[in-house]
Amino acid sequence: MSNEASSTFESAPGRGTHSIILALVLTGFVASTYGFGVYLFANLVVDMRKDMEFDYTTVGIITGGAQIGFLVFSSVTSFISRYVEGWKISLVSTFATSGALLGLGFSNNVWISGALLILLGGCSASVYIPLAEIVTKSFSPSKRSRVMGLISSGTSYGVFINGLLVSFLTVHGGWRSIWMTAGCISIALCFVAFFLLRSTMKDSDQSAAIAKKMSEDLETAWLTKSLYVVWVLAFLNGVTLLPFQTYLSPFLRDELGLPVATTGFIWTTIGAVGMASGFLVGWIADRIGVRIALALCFASAGAASALVYGFDAIPIFYLAAFLFAAAFYPIFGLVPTYIGQIVHVSRLTQAFGIANVLIGLGGVCGNFLGGLTKDTTGSFSSVYAAVAMLLLLQVALVLMLKKPKNLN
Repeated sequence: MSNEASSTFESAPGRGTHSIILALVLTGFVASTYGFGVYLFANLVVDMRKDMEFDYTTVGIITGGAQIGFLVFSSVTSFISRYVEGWKISLVSTFATSGALLGLGFSNNVWISGALLILLGGCSASVYIPLAEIVTKSFSPSKRSRVMGLISSGTSYGVFINGLLVSFLTVHGGWRSIWMTAGCISIALCFVAFFLLRSTMKDSDQSAAIAKKMSEDLETAWLTKSLYVVWVLAFLNGVTLLPFQTYLSPFLRDELGLPVATTGFIWTTIGAVGMASGFLVGWIADRIGVRIALALCFASAGAASALVYGFDAIPIFYLAAFLFAAAFYPIFGLVPTYIGQIVHVSRLTQAFGIANVLIGLGGVCGNFLGGLTKDTTGSFSSVYAAVAMLLLLQVALVLMLKKPKNLN
């Protein structure tokens, strides 16, 4: 980076108490849009089915539709970001998330609820994509990595809160009160963010010119065997990891008869472990290599699926939750890290963008096939058996990856 760029970034706002509050607000964006908007439905689907009377094929259609919303909003956000500042896109999307969460608390129609859930899936993309731009404009280079690490862990904080809300509010206020509580938390966050971001971003437009200079790298060959393997892994990530979460609560409660409080605390375990696993596994990857860390993560998630499939004991389910959370959150940081080591910076965004699309497509296939399998066979067991085998395949694929050459 040039001296001019460095001085511009160093002079960017984002210090002291203001920086801490902004980092927490951006983390809250991710907790709201992913933790509430994407993952809360999986925890409430059993209670919503009882009141609104829909089958698991419908669940698969809705969750698959949310993945399609993610893909569509990703494309739209990439296009409009040339004309609208990123912080405005992110803030408006979080406001939309708040409205959808509140709407789910009042909806009595499964298809209206489905449309709101698809909107939430789309907003999760349009909120997250501009965050890197916001962090670049608001924090000095020495702080950006830790801030992005905190923001990326926002999903786990949201999942942790989900477990607490489900455990305590399902019995006392019902599933509608949980959606409305999540919506109120989200909209309060938006009001704080509006005043904070408006003042922070007022004098930060110089970063755009700096970013353009960094795109003048020499063109290099980028379509390698390892990149194709990573894209296959990205698709399989969606096929395996997303259905694991979508159907965990229905499997434990509907099929195995576990109480709602126990299921909620199992989800809380996933969220609590996820709060630390991204940072810890990233630290380990720096020492043993990204490929080995990825292989360990896929093995851990595969073991979690095998435990859910093979055992019917509450302590085993807590162990499975631990193993899954220890793998799930780091995987989505390790994959782009490896891509950055094998693809030149001039092609990095394109390569990772394709990976994101494949993750979304995998999620559409996995969620739909999971719901269809339940309605066809009457059990989720075969779903978790298939997930375990596919994760074992992913371990083998990771071992095919070449050692990175650190192009950037």
